[in-house]
Amino acid sequence: MEFTQLTSEPLHEQAYAALRNALLTGRLAPGQSLTIRGIGSSLGISSTPVREALQRLIAEGALQLAANRSIQVPVMTRDRFVEVTDIRLRLERLAVETAAARAGEELCDRLDELSARMQVAINNRSFPDYLADNQTFHFAIYEASNLPYLQHLIGLCWLRTGPWLNGLAQEGRYHSIANNEHEKMISALRRNDASAASEATARDISEAASALIEMLP
Repeated sequence: MEFTQLTSEPLHEQAYAALRNALLTGRLAPGQSLTIRGIGSSLGISSTPVREALQRLIAEGALQLAANRSIQVPVMTRDRFVEVTDIRLRLERLAVETAAARAGEELCDRLDELSARMQVAINNRSFPDYLADNQTFHFAIYEASNLPYLQHLIGLCWLRTGPWLNGLAQEGRYHSIANNEHEKMISALRRNDASAASEATARDISEAASALIEMLP
């Protein structure tokens, strides 16, 4: 696993952000083992800030200590995935509905740019790029809600589902519809239509979940 090396303080916060982003965008796989030394080497930092970052992610449930004391990305069960998806639908719809009242041209133009980039990534079969921009797209909207604790809760859900997202790379049916709801979300946000933005968000989450659930134990 390669990370961009870090150079400034506070290192433990930057290590946490790098690991968190890798989980959110599917760059760490379910069941994958991580070592303090390996992560430290990739980030170019000592073991202490890496250990602090890992402990924080373990406390959040994004990573777990295995029986042999190794650190692993949890494996999601089907029942847990259904539960997390249901929670996501409730939380993310609330965030989008709240953001719709605040959405302006600057946000919508940024979302248009990200949507165009995602479509290029799909066309080029560059799914890691798609996932990175997908995460940025959604959280740009949630940030516009100006509800930081709600954003935190949504982030915790994404940390649990993110490692499974690469499974969508092999799901051809999903590729044809992957960006459709994003365009509908942008259109609704430009109209400040909270209901339409919420419905498009729900369809976006549900379509991905429907494709992923068959891959789960």
